[in-house]
Amino acid sequence: MKKALLFIVLFLFLLLTACGTAQEEETPSESEEVEASSDIEQEKKAETSEGDVDSILDHLELSVSAEQKQTSIDFSFELVNKNEQAVDIMFSSGQQYEIEVYQEEALIYQFSEGKMFTEALIEESLKSGEMKKWTETWEITDGLKAGDYQVKMSLLPAEINGEELEGEHLTQSIELSLNEMEGTNDENSLEEPFRSIEVEGNNGEYLVTGEIDTSIGDVYYEVEDGHNYLVEKTEVPVDGEGWQSFEINVTISEEFLPENGTMIMLLYSEDRTEQYPIQLDQMP
Repeated sequence: MKKALLFIVLFLFLLLTACGTAQEEETPSESEEVEASSDIEQEKKAETSEGDVDSILDHLELSVSAEQKQTSIDFSFELVNKNEQAVDIMFSSGQQYEIEVYQEEALIYQFSEGKMFTEALIEESLKSGEMKKWTETWEITDGLKAGDYQVKMSLLPAEINGEELEGEHLTQSIELSLNEMEGTNDENSLEEPFRSIEVEGNNGEYLVTGEIDTSIGDVYYEVEDGHNYLVEKTEVPVDGEGWQSFEINVTISEEFLPENGTMIMLLYSEDRTEQYPIQLDQMP
């Protein structure tokens, strides 16, 4: 009788042990199911976000133009927000667009070539139905033959409504027919609207002097270190017509001076078609 009772107890013990092991083995499987479900939700959110950005881009209407003006070519971008809500556009640098001109697949002009751009972020917000315009002028110093050219014009946003963009989304290509140009080697066409620029000072105290051709209209300056604006948009004080001297005193508090990097002052016309970067200081 005792042996039978002992056998029954031993059998029940083994049975309970086996059940406990089976439950333990099931636990990781349940955890994996939760993780898999979480991954699926994240993928769905990413797909939804991408879908939203694609929809927004589909309702941003870009139109471009290129027009010959004697010895120059005027380029124009117009972006209209056709979305029902406002759209925030962020550019990762001062270069908000690119322009390329080709003749029979040979690149003969690229807007960004040889230029310096501020590295500070630039943000634009377009309300529903609002239009933003960018313009650029190519002063042609070497004669171009009359004929047909291809122009590729692209806006270069890095983010739309906080979502990162990859590839080219706001790009158009158009045809440009040029007439014969004369006088493109005239010295006046080579002259920049800023000259005799000099910088004095260090450690946050700077004096910038030079001359501005006031025919370009009001001129402004800003100072940045590649990450932050140290001086926001400020008008350059000049009076009179033609070439006028200017003097800019810049003071930057020690707490805002970068530990490493380059401080750049950018002189520019109101529509930013004329820009002139000036290095104020190199840290350290």
